[in-house]
This record gives sequence, structure tokens and C-alpha cells, in this order.
Amino acid sequence: MSLRKKFDAKGVYVFVMTPFKTSTDARGRHPVDLNGVEGNVRSFSSVSGEKTMVLCGGSGEIDSLSPGEIVDVSAAAVAGASGRCKVVCGVRGPNPTAVKIARGVEDAGADALLVMPHAPIVKKGDAAIWDRHRQIAKAVDLGFLPFRAPTQTLSIDLVKRFSKLPQVAAIKEESGAVDWVRTGCHVTGNAIPFITGGGENMVPYYYLAGAVGFTTGMANLTLPLSIKLHNASLAGRWKQAMTLRDEFEPLTEMRQVLGNSMLKAGLEMMGLAGGPIRATGQRLDRSDRAKVRRLLRAKGIL
Repeated sequence: MSLRKKFDAKGVYVFVMTPFKTSTDARGRHPVDLNGVEGNVRSFSSVSGEKTMVLCGGSGEIDSLSPGEIVDVSAAAVAGASGRCKVVCGVRGPNPTAVKIARGVEDAGADALLVMPHAPIVKKGDAAIWDRHRQIAKAVDLGFLPFRAPTQTLSIDLVKRFSKLPQVAAIKEESGAVDWVRTGCHVTGNAIPFITGGGENMVPYYYLAGAVGFTTGMANLTLPLSIKLHNASLAGRWKQAMTLRDEFEPLTEMRQVLGNSMLKAGLEMMGLAGGPIRATGQRLDRSDRAKVRRLLRAKGIL
């Protein structure tokens, strides 16, 4: 069985927040809360439905994590999931670093990798991007997801090449290009799944274009509702999907104002681990926490 078929890309991809402790170490950094990672993933993985945990993505503050911390977070997530759902972990940095992280994540027991863009490689164009993914493919026996982002707009020609590489489990699109997803599905004969970003607000449009899964930071707080949206969209129940999509608008608007600190505060209100944003130490003040609490209560989350 190919890694792509084995992975089975359908579902909600929770971009799990990385919890940090409020204390600081000798370097003034907030340590990763590995027990919090395991506990949060244990909670999410117990929710019924098609879902995948993505650790060390953008919402997971991958740029603030060392290669060793990324591997440790992956291992904690695998322990928390305990086989109830798939675990994907981000890899970053220049190719040798990305390969080193990928091997560590494979040893930790993750199911696949999310290959984050690396600016110096992106500047060199498709050939360098292809070589980056080929190096990772040769180094590990895991599937992986190339990442189309505003900073790395994968060409359709590159998508065709990826569709023939069995280690590519799916392609993640997060540039807002709905038509690009449709074109990708068409030119590859639906040979490769597309997982899309933009949160819940974009799901019905992307699924109509052919996507089979979506990534979301909001699902740290809303996973059962996010799964309902996935199910409705995958089944083509568009009226229901649009109604569910509209439920997320006030949550999305609040996150745009408060940032990822909103999600971390919400996790804490749910009895899970959140903590500060590592790079800034930011946490919501009392007034903003009250706003988050009121909205989460209104949505039936608390």
C-alpha cells in the first residue's frame, strides 16, 4: 500500500497550539509544556470523527522551537493520541535541519510530516523546492505534505510531479486560491488529495473545488463543530455547510483582533494547557479574557 493511500487524508487537521509554561528558564525562555501537549492531544483525539493532529505548524509556533523540541512535542502528541487519530508534525529550516527533524519525528512515531517553506529555497524556484522534498522522501519512510502558502506558491507543474511521488500524502494549500485547488484536482485526475487552510470560513468553497480536509487553529476550541462542518461539506450538503460556516464568523473576527492568545486563553478556560506566546510572552489581560469567555459561552463551548 502506498504511503498516500495508507495515510487517508480526509478530515479536520487541528493545528494544535504548543503550550508553554509561564515560568522561564535560565535563558529567559518559556519551556515547552510537554505534559500539556500530551493532555491536549488526548482530549482532542477522543472527539468522534475524522481528525488529524498537526503539531509544530504556524499556530504551533514552530519558528520558536528548536529541532529537539519539535521532536519532543511530536513524541508527546503521539503518546496523547494513543492511536486514536493520525499525528503530523512540521519540519523546518534548511534541508539538513529538516531531514534531521524528519528522522526524529519518524522515530517518535508520527504518521506524516508537514514540510514548512524555507525562504532561501523558495527563492531558488521549483527545482529547489522539488529537491527539498526529494531529500526528505529519501531520508524517512513517512508520508509528507508539501505546503502551498503565500510565500511558496507551488506551481501546477510541481503539483503534477508531487502527484507521482508516493510519499506525498496530500498537498496543503493556504494561499486562498480556490481555483488553484480545482485546477490541481483536474490536472492530476484527483490522484492527490488537497488539504486547505483559511479556517472554517473557507471550507465550503474549497470542498466544492475538490478539497477533502482542512486545517484549523480554531478547532483547538471547536473540534466537534469543525468536524460537523467537514462532514457536511464532504457530503455536499451545502446549505448545512454554509450554516455551520457562518457559526464561526464571530470567533474568526475575535481571533483576528486578539491573535493566537485567544486560542490559548480558551484552552485554559476548557481546563487544557495554553500558556503564553513564547516569542513575546503575551497572554490576554483580564478584559480580553472576559470577552473570550462570553463568546465561548454564547457558542456553547464552555
